[in-house]
Amino acid sequence: MSESPAWVIASCAGAIALGTYIGGWRVIRALGKGLVEIDAPQGMASESASAAVILSSTDFGCSLSTTHVATGSILGAGVGRKGAVVRWQIANRMVVAWLLTLPAAAVVGALAYWATDGIGATAGVVAISVALVLASIAFYAASRHPAVTAENVNAAWTGSVVPRAGRRSGP
Repeated sequence: MSESPAWVIASCAGAIALGTYIGGWRVIRALGKGLVEIDAPQGMASESASAAVILSSTDFGCSLSTTHVATGSILGAGVGRKGAVVRWQIANRMVVAWLLTLPAAAVVGALAYWATDGIGATAGVVAISVALVLASIAFYAASRHPAVTAENVNAAWTGSVVPRAGRRSGP
């Protein structure tokens, strides 16, 4: 079995940490308010179930998507509550995004390879890196309007990931 180079592990860890830092509140809002309204007991149940599945999978050496596990746990914990309203259109959008992610990543990777190969070694790598950084900045800027932050993550749900201003739910 081969091991990944340290720079690959560090790069992946950095990318995951940065993505969580930048988009974490939006994900929390979508999972905790968008799919189904969960309170502390459902949150605890879903987090415990997610941790058990992830730790078991790690112990057996199996890969899995923590997002898929957490989403399933939240849906299960929310549906288990009497009178829960599941927003299936949000769940359907998430499934479509999951199904499109792998093929889209393959297409972007292939295009980046062909462009890099066509431009030539170092210049191609630099050009593709600049293009991907600019695309990332554009995606980031688009996702900030309006921003979901710690102050409004619990605001009343309006049917999108955008919180309703000035209202908070919960006790």
